[in-house]
Amino acid sequence: MNFSNGSLRVYAHVGIKPVGTLSETAKVLGEILAVSFFEDKSGRFDEFPAFIAEATHIRYALLGNPDPEEDLRDDPTEDFELVIEPRDQTLTSQKADKSDELVSIISLDGRIDCWVLR
Repeated sequence: MNFSNGSLRVYAHVGIKPVGTLSETAKVLGEILAVSFFEDKSGRFDEFPAFIAEATHIRYALLGNPDPEEDLRDDPTEDFELVIEPRDQTLTSQKADKSDELVSIISLDGRIDCWVLR
C-alpha cells in the first residue's frame, strides 16, 4: 500500500484495537496493507515497543504500550497506534494527512477496529 509518489509529505495517526499481541497485530496489519512489519530494536520510539514497515516513500510504525512504570501518558490505554511518516524526513513539500484513507482501508478488511487520532 503506497500513499505517496514522493511529491507529498504523507503522514497518519490511527488508533488500533489490538488483535492479540503487538507482534500478532503487526502481522495482521501487514497482510491488510501488503507490507512486512519487523520489530524495531533501535529504540527510536523511546519507551514504546514498535514494529516497522517501509514502502517506497513512507514508513509505517505500529506502536505498542510501554511498561507501566515507563508510561508517561496522561491517559494510558491498551490500544496501539499506527503512524505513517515520510521515509525522507528532510522533505519540504506539502503535508498530506492520510489518516481517514488508512482507516477506510483497514476497516474494509474487517479484521481490525481502528479510528483516526487527532
